Amino acid sequence: MSRVIQKKNHWTSRVHECTVRRGPQGELGVTVLGGAENGEFPYVGAVAAAEVAGLPGGGGGGEGPWLGEGELLLEVQGIRVSGLPRYDVLGVIDSCKEAVTFKAVRQGK
Repeated sequence: MSRVIQKKNHWTSRVHECTVRRGPQGELGVTVLGGAENGEFPYVGAVAAAEVAGLPGGGGGGEGPWLGEGELLLEVQGIRVSGLPRYDVLGVIDSCKEAVTFKAVRQGK
């Protein structure tokens, strides 16, 4: 008899990239909360939806995936930020000129 093995839904299958453009006054429209100094991973706070656009080829050709409130930040501009304090994550974001690319994962199940 053969056994049916169910495929597990691993969190890495939910990782996505999203690019956020700065507004006319240089504001990003994304709040970063958490950080190692609070014993948490950095995560996304409030998001101004008008400034957020998905990467082409990332599942929507510019329509998604979207950066959502509560998502854990894994990378910013290709730099791993999990385990960093919030001020270091903000330093990486501030060093970016026009657009900032985030790699994030939705929390849950």
